[in-house]
Amino acid sequence: MANTNLANAKIIILFILSKVDSIPSEQLMGCAIDSLYMDYFLFSQAKTELLEQHMMTESVRKGELRKDASGKPILSCDITPEGTQILKSLLPKVPAGIRSYLSDASKTWRQTATDSESVQADYAPNDEGTWNVHLRLVENGAATFDLTWAAPSETVAERTCKRWKDSPAEMYLQIIKLLSEK
Repeated sequence: MANTNLANAKIIILFILSKVDSIPSEQLMGCAIDSLYMDYFLFSQAKTELLEQHMMTESVRKGELRKDASGKPILSCDITPEGTQILKSLLPKVPAGIRSYLSDASKTWRQTATDSESVQADYAPNDEGTWNVHLRLVENGAATFDLTWAAPSETVAERTCKRWKDSPAEMYLQIIKLLSEK
């Protein structure tokens, strides 16, 4: 039974990778675990084996603008041609319930990936003893909003980034309103 679970976990991961290009590693894990067909440990084992078998890649992209909360460029995952070939041959053998879930969930994954690319927030310590907070909105590959400011503490910086990611439209409108009022 464990081999069947591992095989299904690998197929689910490959399916996610086939639907979302350059998915952040953390988001891949979230999508896979949200499927409820695997836990963290099964995901980790399946992902490690897929990487070893060259069915997927995981790397920092050159010129990566997306950053994690600590300001480091994120790791992105993609399916390889070998992974695509295996997925095509094995997907029809996956239980119907899993295939149905995957088809329905793939729309949400793509939207989540698009949202994570368009709303960016990170922070890092600076030489003055404060924290630089960088907030961005990106549409069609171009920054439509780009703000950097010095937060007095790491707690404030972290909270600002979280709030920005949770409600960027609301915060954006408030900032623009404050800056443009008479």
